[in-house]
Amino acid sequence: MKNIKKNLETYDNAKKIMLKSLEKNKTELVDLKNATDRILAEDIFSSNNIPEFSNSAVDGFGFKNSKKKVKNFRIIGESKPGQPFIGKIKKNEAIKVFTGAYILENINNLDTVSMEEDSITEGDIVTIKKNYKTGANIRIKGEDVKKNTQIFLSGKKIRSVDISQLSSLGKKKVKVYKKLKIGIFSTGDELCSIDDRKKKFQIYDSNKLALCSLFKKIGCEVSDLGIIRDNYIETNKKIIEKSKYFDLLVTSGGISKSETDKIGTFLQKKAKILFWRLSIKPGRPFAFGKIGKTPFIGFPGNPVATVITFFMLVIHYVKKLSGLNENQIIERILPCDFNLKKKKGRTEWVRGNIIKRKNKYFLKKFSSTGSGIISSLTQSQGIIELDCKDDYIKKGKMLKFFRYEDMLN
Repeated sequence: MKNIKKNLETYDNAKKIMLKSLEKNKTELVDLKNATDRILAEDIFSSNNIPEFSNSAVDGFGFKNSKKKVKNFRIIGESKPGQPFIGKIKKNEAIKVFTGAYILENINNLDTVSMEEDSITEGDIVTIKKNYKTGANIRIKGEDVKKNTQIFLSGKKIRSVDISQLSSLGKKKVKVYKKLKIGIFSTGDELCSIDDRKKKFQIYDSNKLALCSLFKKIGCEVSDLGIIRDNYIETNKKIIEKSKYFDLLVTSGGISKSETDKIGTFLQKKAKILFWRLSIKPGRPFAFGKIGKTPFIGFPGNPVATVITFFMLVIHYVKKLSGLNENQIIERILPCDFNLKKKKGRTEWVRGNIIKRKNKYFLKKFSSTGSGIISSLTQSQGIIELDCKDDYIKKGKMLKFFRYEDMLN
């Protein structure tokens, strides 16, 4: 076979090959209000101090502290947010201040703010009941962020909580990586679109809808390219034609060596195959390569294998291809509550849940490990990984567990 290794590729090598093939994504400017969940394509520095001026952390009274504690002050003005007091105060004078009001130390000559509840006012005189340390209740200029400080690195996913920081810097627009455009085909004469009437002996195309949803969940723009029938001329024409318009082209099914599976035939003739068939379960017939300059992923036709390989092989690759440069810790390590034989030299994944028993947490696998049981996905929280070095999993062994929602985040 052209470009194909005879031996099965290992899971670890497959991940390395995918990441090594990465090319830099394109960028664009977006309004800050549309930047949530986008990936930064620039380093962000603070152009000013935050806060820009020292300000009061409480409602109360601002005064100049001294070693000889003064209890009574004459109120000569006030400072409100956006309307600072710009006069100078003397040792026995104070101003009324409100939370967030600027404290202009060099102008006002004050350095301490009392809380309102520690103060008694009679006319224009305020009595401070408590002894305060100099600097009390004042947020210092640059306390949050100092000018020219690096705030975010390129490759960071912008969270909702990051929008507050970016807006405080006065950022109206940010440079981000463009959303990847993903084109998805299903393959097979036996498939029927969910929108069409199913004929006898046909099955509904469940893989494509699941893949569309999953790719969208990780921030991609997805195009449903329909179903390719088991015909080589149609397969060749549609894939070659569409490969020019997407950042990643995806097929589901038709990837085995069967005579009816034309994707495999097409790959051997027209694609650069970086690997095809892995030492994993489920998902052995998984292909990765390029059609021209466009990366290509061929998922197996089995619905469970498709979803599992998406989580364990594709998510990390697509996030990196999208420009993400953060090290995300997404696995949990917990003891299992089962015994299981497996094939040594093969990475295996079973579906399962985290359970609590006697105030301790364990991993419980779904009752069936069959790769055709869709309910093993819908009735589980995530994926339990069984290392390729093991041939037997003993109850209590610490295993990696990947929650679906953690990986999609």
